[in-house]
Amino acid sequence: MNLYIDDKFIKILKESEPVKGIPGLEITSISGLKPENLRGTVYINNVSNNDISTILGWLELKKLGKLDTIICRSEDYIRTKEFIKSQFRIIRAAGGLVQKEDKFLLIYRLGKWDLPKGKLEKDEKSKIAAVREVGEECGVDAEIIDKLTTTWHTYIQEGKRILKKSTWYNMNCIDDSHMEPQYVENIEEIRWMNHAEVQQAMKNSFRSIKGVFEAFADRNEKLV
Repeated sequence: MNLYIDDKFIKILKESEPVKGIPGLEITSISGLKPENLRGTVYINNVSNNDISTILGWLELKKLGKLDTIICRSEDYIRTKEFIKSQFRIIRAAGGLVQKEDKFLLIYRLGKWDLPKGKLEKDEKSKIAAVREVGEECGVDAEIIDKLTTTWHTYIQEGKRILKKSTWYNMNCIDDSHMEPQYVENIEEIRWMNHAEVQQAMKNSFRSIKGVFEAFADRNEKLV
């Protein structure tokens, strides 16, 4: 489970899921730790629900300025995931990583480079929503190749915790002859970018969007 809170990254691992080396500080619990003493990457082996509650509280209060990533291994992944979801109101969204030959479709919105995505309509399937959002936000017709990844992004709305589940798909461009930003959604620019341009754009993007490109890179050995 890839969870993004205030642009911090929390990765929940299944018990059998490997870790590439031991990243940063390795602990078994955050009980008794002060958030201001944590920085970089922290790895929690056998994370508990109490640990999760504490982490969410810290992040909500923006106490983890120097901490970048928290990797948690859970002996009961399903229960941990369900506990996290129970702490929020769930909103579902979908989006696409659209390719045209060797280029990727990015949008510039609210001062950040982003990917086209949006909330699902009532009873709408994720695949349908992803294609619709690419069409609405960019004026581009695209077709789905396969599912790429899922990200979970949290924010506070009217005093309530919101957890947005975004399902991302690999897509091919069918027709971009009518490509145009959806200005009413604060999209200022649309651009096809090659690998080098994407890497530059990711310096001014969201952590969750970087995670989508990382998932693509892991699968395709590109953008690395």
